[in-house]
Amino acid sequence: MRLVVDANILISCLVKLEGRVAELYLNPSRPIEFLAPERIMAELSLHRSKIMRITGASQERQAELEELLLSQLSIVPNSKISTAHWERAFDLVKDIDEDDDQFVALALHLNCPLWTGDRKLLNGLRRKRFDLLTSSEELRKELGM
Repeated sequence: MRLVVDANILISCLVKLEGRVAELYLNPSRPIEFLAPERIMAELSLHRSKIMRITGASQERQAELEELLLSQLSIVPNSKISTAHWERAFDLVKDIDEDDDQFVALALHLNCPLWTGDRKLLNGLRRKRFDLLTSSEELRKELGM
């Protein structure tokens, strides 16, 4: 199984390493290839100080946790994604959240589901009949966890 991972999944893992999302990500019941667009690094950096405030983690601990999570991911360069996929992705998310175009474009490029915890994105894309999506609850059921 292959999944594109939204930044909010990694952020959820960082905030609650013992949580259900982290369990799915770090200990799935079967092998999963996790993929993300190159912007995932910037997304983590953008939210780092807020995550550290919430968790009380030191910079060193935060760096260790990010390294652990990123070691499970394959980063796909934006240059690998076709212009057509970028355009389709932007069209799909422009009235939901334009910043999510990178994750949708990668899902389109790889023809595999986007795993996200963003309800607004999930519901908005489903209304548009975009089916390359999964939520944590759906993934948990699929994996029998």
